[in-house]
Amino acid sequence: MKQISRNFEAYALFGITVLGLLFIPLVVVMTPKANAASPALPRCAEARTLDQVRSALEAQSGKVILGLHSAMETRVTDEGDYRRCVATVVTGGIDATVSYAIGWYDRENAVPFWAGDGLPISQ
Repeated sequence: MKQISRNFEAYALFGITVLGLLFIPLVVVMTPKANAASPALPRCAEARTLDQVRSALEAQSGKVILGLHSAMETRVTDEGDYRRCVATVVTGGIDATVSYAIGWYDRENAVPFWAGDGLPISQ
């Protein structure tokens, strides 16, 4: 009876190992396809978008941006690959409205671009 018990444990361990070795490659192959849906563009009010816009405005104008708020979408294409946005910028106590766009630089690698008009001349 003891011999059967030892053999059963060995066969059970072998079976679990074989199933694991077959299952792991299946999961690895199937996972990228499950996540292969096209990535979404960053939203107008996301932190990374506002950081990009703030950095670009500071570099372009040479002024310190004290605040960037009230960001909202004004237009999104049907495919969702381009967004137009507006936001309010505060520089030295003066508010100005700026517009910017978000699109795909490299959709396959999920690399977006941000482009905008910059601060108005009077700012």
